[in-house]
Amino acid sequence: MKSLLLLLLLSAGFSASVFAQSQDEILKKKTINDTLLKTDRSLIVPEPFNAQKVLLQLFPGKYYNLSKGKYNNELINWECNTCKTQTYTDVNEDGIPQFPYQNGVATRLLNVMDYQDSTGVKYKVISFNHSEFDEDGAMTSRFTGGLLGLAKFVFTNGAWKLRIFQPAIGAYGAFSHCPDPKLVLIGQNQYAFMIKHSNGGAGGPFDGSYFLIAGTGGAYRQVLATYGVERTEVSEEEGLSSWTSEYSVPASSKKFFRDVLITIKGTYKANDKEVIPPGIKDQVKGMKVASFKVIQRYVYKGSKGYELEQPVKATFTKLK
Repeated sequence: MKSLLLLLLLSAGFSASVFAQSQDEILKKKTINDTLLKTDRSLIVPEPFNAQKVLLQLFPGKYYNLSKGKYNNELINWECNTCKTQTYTDVNEDGIPQFPYQNGVATRLLNVMDYQDSTGVKYKVISFNHSEFDEDGAMTSRFTGGLLGLAKFVFTNGAWKLRIFQPAIGAYGAFSHCPDPKLVLIGQNQYAFMIKHSNGGAGGPFDGSYFLIAGTGGAYRQVLATYGVERTEVSEEEGLSSWTSEYSVPASSKKFFRDVLITIKGTYKANDKEVIPPGIKDQVKGMKVASFKVIQRYVYKGSKGYELEQPVKATFTKLK
């Protein structure tokens, strides 16, 4: 909990000072061509692979390095006046403006994910975050997520060739910043990307959810959404339930899109029974305080994505 609170407090403070090189500096943006957002783009990158330079090739806007101390903050500011705009979902449910944003875009590198298939072919996937352009370089609004994009490269003939380019998928996280996606194997040579989203009001508790992004039909899209799988602890005096979670994708006979398991462990308190993990409400009747373990199994249903399998397995230990 302390680390999450620190993260959110730091995020709020960044907009005040850290994001700008100086109080007098006004950041600028560069106009790019609408062809640069087409998903069928071609790009070949020689070794060594430098993700920040690759991102600048994908989005050739105005580059700034506003890093300070241990905090890294590199961004690319751009606008596209001829691009066709599109609305993407923000899991905070506040909604986001159409992308590319009318006032311009700030794009930042999130992380680089490396893997290879069973034949030894190597891949790199870079994830990046879009937020609305700000002259001070600020990333604000607790209930606005960062718009995620992905680019997948395959190593062939001594260079990295762009295989899939998805400029925008959906918005996750808080303060216009998407959490780093994590690589997860969900099938035979099939990798996807899990995002752990957490948000809530100032002081908590903060609610956590998982979202899985996978390639299907030649593009990346969200195929799984699990809400309320975590809730951070607050002070004992507030008497609120809390729980943590882990995800796994066990090996199975399924070649692709294997089942996803979410294991939730926590403490239930009777005076906070309105907000508890799904599947246990009827089983905690008569208990004042109890520890619990819930295992949710999500099964892939084609165009519908992953759906929760019923009944949900749950065990309890009565404490009061």
